[in-house]
Amino acid sequence: MHSLFTIGSTYTRKDIYDLLQLPENRRGGDWLNGYHRHGSDYYIFCNVGVPGRTGHDYENYWEGERLVWHGKRQSHFGQEAIQNLFSGDYRALIFYREQDRAPFTYAGVGVPVPHQAVERPARIDWIFGSEGQSDMPVFTDEYSPSASYKEGQRTQVLVNRYERDRSARDACIQHHGARCQACGLDFGEKYGELGEGFIHVHHTTPVSEVGEGYSVDPVKDLVPVCPNCHAMLHRRNPPYSVEELRASMGR
Repeated sequence: MHSLFTIGSTYTRKDIYDLLQLPENRRGGDWLNGYHRHGSDYYIFCNVGVPGRTGHDYENYWEGERLVWHGKRQSHFGQEAIQNLFSGDYRALIFYREQDRAPFTYAGVGVPVPHQAVERPARIDWIFGSEGQSDMPVFTDEYSPSASYKEGQRTQVLVNRYERDRSARDACIQHHGARCQACGLDFGEKYGELGEGFIHVHHTTPVSEVGEGYSVDPVKDLVPVCPNCHAMLHRRNPPYSVEELRASMGR
């Protein structure tokens, strides 16, 4: 089943009620408390970097594409609702905002990583897209052309922070969609719910060509591509353009 929501798009709670066709007597209430169970889904609403409407700051923040999230102030892992979030029996649809009382941005269905060593409030990290695949290779435009490595030496991969910036990634996908711009693959169409929203985001300008103060344009500088095409783009340095890759496939 495809989601009613588009990754990177913004929604008010009323928008969500309307999309779910909720009757008036089922709106509000627990929907306003941060996380709400609706059938086999949990809807999580969180502020990132700013206090919520009650004045509480739950210290939620993005760590690359990973959302570090905390439950209500007295929440803990003995509570049924918290256990449900990482039980595997429910989907968790994550909505976030970086300004209080602004609409929420839909981040997608999160994969939970519980931190049970933290007692109160409960902490769960939510991961999305390619970060949810632990064996997925990381492709990056950041490299050191002068570096040399001995065979078998451990190397450090520097992840391109422009590609990993969540707000830039969301804006890119909101504009272009989650379809690969090189080969046309849409993981949601191919794999159903399992693949919905899965996509890599490629930086079209090598990071070596931009400075530290560079402000990324999510529409012009970022492009969604599938992992295979992402790997092919990086088969040379500087990377191939998406147009060149398309041409190689006869598209």
